[in-house]
Amino acid sequence: MKILVIGGTGLIGTHVVDAAIQRGHEVSWTYFSSDIKDISHAHQLDKTEVDAVNHLINKIKPDAVIDSAAFVDVDACEMERQRTWAVNVSGSRNVAVASNKVGAHLLTFSTDYVFRGDPESAPYEPQDPINPQNYYGVTKYAAEGAARIVKECTILRTSVVYSVAPANFVMWALSELEMGHEISIVNDQVSTPTFATDLALASIEILERRLKGIFHAAGPKSMSRYAFTRLLADTFGYNPMLVRPISTAELKQNASRPPDGSLDSVGLYDRLGWPFSGPQEAFFAMRENS
Repeated sequence: MKILVIGGTGLIGTHVVDAAIQRGHEVSWTYFSSDIKDISHAHQLDKTEVDAVNHLINKIKPDAVIDSAAFVDVDACEMERQRTWAVNVSGSRNVAVASNKVGAHLLTFSTDYVFRGDPESAPYEPQDPINPQNYYGVTKYAAEGAARIVKECTILRTSVVYSVAPANFVMWALSELEMGHEISIVNDQVSTPTFATDLALASIEILERRLKGIFHAAGPKSMSRYAFTRLLADTFGYNPMLVRPISTAELKQNASRPPDGSLDSVGLYDRLGWPFSGPQEAFFAMRENS
């Protein structure tokens, strides 16, 4: 299968590219900034530039497009709404339209932040009512609508994606813990943290099986960010007492967060025939490979 990954140097995109190559597919990917070293299969692209998107996808004519490029700084999204809409909605629509023109299967990623996050409603299933509480969630739900332009479309909602790759919450926390710094982590925001390796492999298998529709693709265990980080510290041999609890109110984030945005991913697990890793299992794997 010929696969094009939009945003192939980001957290999810990097793992998707690796998974696709390991499965023997012909893979190309895009990057936004120009500091990439290996450009043999890479193409610089700003997904908000409609002509550039059309040109690239028409040139490659992929069987499948995986769109993992997004503006994901949730607090910055509140302050930079024009930029957020341009990337997350208009840019995603550009990719969808171009993918549809060449008959490609589009797979794109959404978020647990499309839900209100009431604890009594969690864990959320794909058909549950949408009610985003921050602008990032608003744009990602709008991007879901844009993706549906494509005849063959798959939307994966995920949550707190982590790995040993740079620029994610886990690597920041490990860096702080290694230096012996105390870190304050919210204890009243619950989610289903997702191991990036599992999410990437699932994405490729979904394309191979031509599964379409909306799926929740997150980890199997609901836990607070605080509990997640304490477990991380303990597994990697750092002092868990360095992880201090703090409330959302005390943290004073710009964007509202769902109190419990846990996703029920059993439907996807059943279709794939395997579950995602829980944090303990994933942390052991990360420790062995780091």
